[in-house]
Order: sequence, then C-alpha cells, then structure tokens
Amino acid sequence: MSAPRLAYIDPYPVPGPTPSALQILQMADAFAQAGCGVDLVTPATALDPAAILGRAPHSLLRFSPLPDFRKRWFFPFSSHRPFFVLALAWIRRHRPQTLFVRNVKLAAWLLPRIEGIPLYFETHELFAQSFLENQQRRMGWQARRKLALLDRREAAVYRGAAGVFALTRALADDLVERYGLPVVPTVLPDGVDALALAAAQATQSGVRAVDAAPRVLYLGSLHPWKGVDILVRAMAHLSGVELWIAGGEPVRIAALQGLAAQLGLTSVNFLGKVPPAQRFALIGECDLCALPLGRTSIGSRYTSPLKLFEYMGMGKAVVASDLPSLREVIRHGENGWLVEPENPSALADGIRTLLADLERRAAIGRQAAADAAELTWLSRARRVLDYMGQSPATESR
Repeated sequence: MSAPRLAYIDPYPVPGPTPSALQILQMADAFAQAGCGVDLVTPATALDPAAILGRAPHSLLRFSPLPDFRKRWFFPFSSHRPFFVLALAWIRRHRPQTLFVRNVKLAAWLLPRIEGIPLYFETHELFAQSFLENQQRRMGWQARRKLALLDRREAAVYRGAAGVFALTRALADDLVERYGLPVVPTVLPDGVDALALAAAQATQSGVRAVDAAPRVLYLGSLHPWKGVDILVRAMAHLSGVELWIAGGEPVRIAALQGLAAQLGLTSVNFLGKVPPAQRFALIGECDLCALPLGRTSIGSRYTSPLKLFEYMGMGKAVVASDLPSLREVIRHGENGWLVEPENPSALADGIRTLLADLERRAAIGRQAAADAAELTWLSRARRVLDYMGQSPATESR
C-alpha cells in the first residue's frame, strides 16, 4: 500500500526554538525522506528550517503556514482556538488523506469535525498525571474540574484516533491502565537525524589538548524535572572536571548560576542557547554527556529525550538516571551508565568512573553509536507509515 499524503498539524510555530518544534520538524522531514508527501501546518514563523536542520528540508515536505492571531491588538489572548478554526478550514479545503497530531487539545477538537479523515496521535505524556503532580496545594474544585476535563479529553483522543504512538513502553502501559484502551499504543521512541549526524562526524577533528580538563556536557532545556540542579551539585564532588550546560531560558540559567555560586563552583560554564544546527559539533567537543532526569512521571516514565539519541549517535558515553524511561534505551555498562536518580554523589561517582577509564568509556560510546544507527528519525517515520497501512482495530501492537 502506497504511503498517503499526510498533514502534520500543530498549534505552535514550526520551525521554532523549542525541543517540541525540533521534534515535529525532524519527524515531518523524515516522513518526506521516507517517500511520503507532507504538509506541515502550523502558525507562521520567520525561522528558516535549514537553520534548524543544518540542511534544506526534503522536497516532499511542504510548509503550509497559517496566520497567528495570538496577542494581536484585535485578539490580545494566547488561546489557540483561532488556529484550530483555521486548521479545520485548511483540512476541508485540501482534504489530506491522513492527519498526524501530537497536541492533545487540538486532536480532541478536530476528531468530531474531520469527516472521516483518519487522525493518528503521538502522545508524549499522560497529561492528567502531569497535572496532578504539578499541583502544589490541596486540590480545590477548580483543579478537580480541570483534571476531569483532561481525563475526558485524553480518553476521547486515545479512543477516537486511528492509531496512537507513545514515546515509551511505560507510557503506553499507563495509558492502557488509566483509560482501558482496547489496543496497546505503539511504542515509538525519539530518534537522531542521520544526515546531520553524518555531516558532523565528517567535519569533527576529535583533537583535544593533552592537558585539557575533562569536559562533561548537558544539552537541552532546563525544566526542574530535567535534574540539572543535581548535575550542578554533583560537580561539588568532582575536581579537575568542567561542566558545560547548553540551553535553557534566562530565569532557569540564573537560578542554576546562583546554585553554582552558592556551592563555590568555578568549573560550571553556561553557554546559553546553542543554534540547533551546531548541536552535534558541541557534543563532539565533550568527553562525556549527562542526562540526570528526576523521578517525576514525565522524567521517569514518559520522556524519550532527543539529546540522548544525539549523544549516542556522536559516540559519547552517557551517564544517566536509572529510570524506567531511560532503561528502555540504555543498558548499564554496555551502551551507557546508569546511576541512582536525584543523588549528586552517585552521579559524580558515575562521571568519575568513566572519565578514569578511557577504554571502557570508548567501548560504551561505540556501542551507543551502533544502537543509535537503528534509532533514526527515518526509521521512526517508516514505522509510522507501515502502521498507517494496517488497521489499528485488528492489529495488536
């Protein structure tokens, strides 16, 4: 069965500076690489996709931007409802064969209105559970009402979608348990851009000064559940080691800089946001990479970090939290190194162990690179397109 022409629709601008925007762009481009015509329908943006990908997007990927009315003088709100209406009008005008969506509110709004066009949904978390964990005080009637709304919305999407893709096995299991789904969602971890990876590997020198201090890298957003504060605290247990932290918003950077100053650390370097096209080169400049996720549901069960696959693709050993979400990819001592979560001392021990053993670190990096070669955006897109050629009502995945 030939691959359909699909529309990937999201209410946030793509290309964009966020990890979610990067993931959407990579996936849309991978669909195109797999031979599927793709319309990427999002609010308009001035960003050049080539500046994000480091190359021109595939010719089968067509950008179909819609006006962004949010916070304009005539619509001084952040609501995405105008985009929903415009997206529905676009769907009815262009009649794509298939829709692909990862925004649960948009999917819930579209499903009863798309007149038989199959909608496939990619979920990145159990939203009701995340909402519960974010409640810092006793649940009042408003919070209970919102939780009930989230539950109804998620149930409608998971039951109404033609197929559901979950980032991790743990997330898929939790969805089945909470919503009683008749079919287990297809597990679909994130991936690495094989084209960008090959270009970076072809240009990296791999030359470091003999007396240069070992360099540990964290690259990504700085949300509290990412555990970067634990990584900063781990540096207090290490000497002669540099930590590079790339990414994050100014408020979080300032908070972590304050923590480093409080601990008397001078070896923690904050690089700010790095242009996406330069991320592989930055990874190549470091000796070891860190992924210190915390024990929240999204960190421990639902996330499939983009940077994990990029670290691995560049042949870097990764010291990461020993959590179910990461154990789905990392095998301790074989393609990565797992340590007790939220424990600065254990994290420091893991870093110290691998920095002291070049042979072991190199072997782990080689296996990580070999595994990442099978975890590309292109292979991910092909799995989705294969699924779209089957009936989710009869296939047990």
